[in-house]
Amino acid sequence: MAHGHDLAEAIVDAIREPLLVLDPDLRVIAASRSFYRTFAVLPRKTAGRLLFELGDGQWDIPGLRTVLEDIIPKRRTVEAYEVEHDFPSIGRRVMLLNARRVFDETGSASAILLAIEDVTRRRDADREKNDLLQQKEVLLQEMQHRVANSLQIIA
Repeated sequence: MAHGHDLAEAIVDAIREPLLVLDPDLRVIAASRSFYRTFAVLPRKTAGRLLFELGDGQWDIPGLRTVLEDIIPKRRTVEAYEVEHDFPSIGRRVMLLNARRVFDETGSASAILLAIEDVTRRRDADREKNDLLQQKEVLLQEMQHRVANSLQIIA
């Protein structure tokens, strides 16, 4: 049994994305090193605590609450559920949440795996690209208007 637990911890730590393992009551059983590093939290202030109480309540995010309390009980998995939140220690983050219920051999839910992908840079780049495309469109319309005016003067 201890070997299985050690193996599970090694797997959680090997995951590149922030990952939480929650019990059915949404208490943190384990977290990946990436979770601690990305969200600047300490293991001793994380393990055994309710997810929504972590970091003085900074994880009490409405979108996350919706995923874990409303969607997961009805379905086994949630894929790419996007939430945006402003964390006091690391600032605004846009995250894609992937959650999956894990069942034991008796078929009862024993844990929830919650993978968190930080897509803040990607979303910011998308916004910047869209802004630049819009500016380009305005400039092209202005140039077209000026060319048309110049052609009218010549004609």
